[in-house]
Amino acid sequence: MKKIHGLFIIMQLLVVFVVVQGPLSNIVSAEEAVETKECDCYKDHAKHKDFHKYMRVHKDFYFELLTEKYAPESAEQWKVIRTERDLLMKKLSEAKKRGELLHGEVKSEEWKEQHHFLQKQLTKAVKERDEEKISTILPQIFSHYEELNKVFQQRVNSLSSAEPQAD
Repeated sequence: MKKIHGLFIIMQLLVVFVVVQGPLSNIVSAEEAVETKECDCYKDHAKHKDFHKYMRVHKDFYFELLTEKYAPESAEQWKVIRTERDLLMKKLSEAKKRGELLHGEVKSEEWKEQHHFLQKQLTKAVKERDEEKISTILPQIFSHYEELNKVFQQRVNSLSSAEPQAD
C-alpha cells in the first residue's frame, strides 16, 4: 500500500510539472508580441520565481527517488550535480543583486530542446512504467544538467575575471 501511495504522489508531481511547463512556455512566447506597458510586474515575477524555487525542491526529490530505485549507480552523481547547481545559482543570484550580472539567456536553445526531449522521454517511460527506459534516461538527464552547471560555472568565472585585481 505504501508503494502505491508513493507512486501516486510521484505521478501527481510529474503531472503538475508537465502541465506547468506547457502553459509557461506559451505565456513567454505570447508576451513577445505584446506591447510593453506600465504594470505591477514585480509582484507577478516574484510569485513566478518563488513557484520555480518550490518546484525545484520537489523535482530534485523526485529525481532522487527515481535514481534510488532505477539507477542507484547515478545517485551520487545526482547529489553532486544538485549541490554544485545550488552553489552556482546562489553565486549568480548574489552577483545579480550587486549589479554585476545583467539579464541574459543562460540556457541555449539547443540545451532547451534537448531538455524538453529528455523530459518527454522520461514522462513516457514513467507512464509506461518502463524500468529499463527510466534507468537509461536518468543518467542522460544528469549529464544534461552537468552541461548546464558548466555554463553556470563559466558565468561565475567571467564575473571573477571581470572584478578589479587588488595589488
